[in-house]
Amino acid sequence: MEPMKRRYDEDKDIWDSCAEIYEEKIVRGHPDIAMMEDFEESLLDAILRCVAEKTSRPIKLFDLGCGSGRLHIRYGAKTTSIKELPDDHPVSQLKEHKPELEYDPVLEQRLGEIEGVDFSQKMINLAEAKVDEYCINDTSSVEFTLTRGSAFEVEHNGREYLPVAVCLINSIGVMQDEAGAARLFEAMRNVVEDAGGVALISCYRKSYLPYYGLGQYESTLTVSGQPVWLVPDTYAGDKYVLEARRYKRAYSGDNTVVADVYSEDGDKIEEGFILCRDPEAVAETVRDGRIRTHSGYNSRWYSFNRMNEWIEGFWAGDRYHIESKELDVIRAEPGQLAIMDCERNLGKLFERWGATPAFN
Repeated sequence: MEPMKRRYDEDKDIWDSCAEIYEEKIVRGHPDIAMMEDFEESLLDAILRCVAEKTSRPIKLFDLGCGSGRLHIRYGAKTTSIKELPDDHPVSQLKEHKPELEYDPVLEQRLGEIEGVDFSQKMINLAEAKVDEYCINDTSSVEFTLTRGSAFEVEHNGREYLPVAVCLINSIGVMQDEAGAARLFEAMRNVVEDAGGVALISCYRKSYLPYYGLGQYESTLTVSGQPVWLVPDTYAGDKYVLEARRYKRAYSGDNTVVADVYSEDGDKIEEGFILCRDPEAVAETVRDGRIRTHSGYNSRWYSFNRMNEWIEGFWAGDRYHIESKELDVIRAEPGQLAIMDCERNLGKLFERWGATPAFN
């Protein structure tokens, strides 16, 4: 078996094992991650509206690494008017305290389909359950599909739909290292180029790993396991579950983590177990941008220069590479955006933001 296929299978199994706890601790949890996701969704709203106002074709949104389906629920709600729905309908309840999900008639008219793809069947199952829970197939005119598969193999044929392909919240970092990242750039180009679409990758910058990344992974031990830079490894591996007592925020100066330890069956083994950062292991992690845990989890935070090389090497048309803090320093300080705009659908939007193509 080729190394990349073996890594793909290993990563898929790991994400199947942590899907439900990821939903609880990340999707509904860590404040810094939630802010980054909020920024991405606001950005995507603006991109979709800009594209919708310029094209006469329906838009097809590809969510590569869709996880538990946050974009399906977001745009299912935004393309549903609740005027005719009862107050106790799930979409009405969802919108009650979320003004960002206000009905958008432009998107209802122009957004034709959302296709979510993820290599984890457990993630797809969670997404399907959400779609059913909120009944969005019954209320929205958008067609919603969810597929267990590889982001590298997604296809889009013809020009019936204008494709917008996105890969968000550092999903590129869990796609089998640099070889997988390059494959993702190539695959996204194949999806959007011939049909004149837009591709967007949102991910973290390697230089922010010491300030954001270490704390995020230390806060979410139950998701990916004990990072290799924390010692001791008394309870590392798959036989125990460590749960940090609090989320560690960006720029925290705390080099320790206090966790409770549980058995696989949920019995508490030890309270207030203290883990400390090993300086040498931290330095190695920061140097190569690789997140590793004792449970086999792997992720990468890529440098701005490395992403620049992939944009220049694999993408065509107007190509933007933006530090996301230029658009929103509060929510998105550690991020970077790679954008391919094949037919200059986004020109006016980026002019308003003061952004110019990095390559054209």
